[in-house]
Amino acid sequence: MKHKIIFLVSAFLFISIVLEPWIILIFQPVTIYLFNILALLVFILIVTSLIQKNKEERNKKEVISLIAHQLSAPLSSIKWTLEMILNNDFGKITEEQGEIFKVTRKKNDHLIYLVENLLDTARIENGKYILNENPSNIKNIIASTIDFYQDEINKKKINFKFDEPENELPKIRVDKQKIELAVQNLLDNAIKYTPVGGNITVSLKRHCKNLEFKIQDSGIGIEKRQEKKVFNKFFRGSNAIKKDPMGHGLGLFFVKNIIEAHKGHVWLESKENEGTSFYFTLPIR
Repeated sequence: MKHKIIFLVSAFLFISIVLEPWIILIFQPVTIYLFNILALLVFILIVTSLIQKNKEERNKKEVISLIAHQLSAPLSSIKWTLEMILNNDFGKITEEQGEIFKVTRKKNDHLIYLVENLLDTARIENGKYILNENPSNIKNIIASTIDFYQDEINKKKINFKFDEPENELPKIRVDKQKIELAVQNLLDNAIKYTPVGGNITVSLKRHCKNLEFKIQDSGIGIEKRQEKKVFNKFFRGSNAIKKDPMGHGLGLFFVKNIIEAHKGHVWLESKENEGTSFYFTLPIR
């Protein structure tokens, strides 16, 4: 933003300096005086407009963070109230009532998940996404995440394979919870967008001074023209929206920011209707 202000101001001053001598020759002193006043007003308008735009963007981020914080507590209260109802703590409910409350609980859990993602987004944008790094076994983090999704994998009859490294890999300093979140988002997407009976392969290997993670699926893929946008906040591919209208487009945004916060790198290879491979590296340190 500062660079834009400097560029526009410089351009305006340059034009003013070039034009003013010609105006002096052609017009009367009164007109010159008015020209200078007009030049000053335009200069003030340009700077004010750019500052206001920057302020509005900052305020928008603060509003999103505030709303997310305000929603967090009541949604948690609703969650525990629903749990108590389903446990018959307020009296026995019928089977039909139980099914209705289960659907309500599921919707509420989705809202809690969305609010938590919005809070994480605000922390990332405000530079407050703090890492708690400790020596960790990346292979174990990946294996536990796969175990968590095993029911979903079985339900869709996906041919799943984890190509574990042949040799023992060194522990590296990472924030375990955030790396788990990155792997979860990638695995969740792969399962979601891979058809029944499809294929998913996960691998981990050492490459020079890094550990390299890869997840390859036989899902819907990503359009070539949209590949550069997939890590943008709230972006979702057109075919992904058709497949899952309820998504929020924050998962890959988190992956990118988590990996880059660890001084790593993330990228993808994809072909529409054939599948996608996501990669990330983490430095050995």
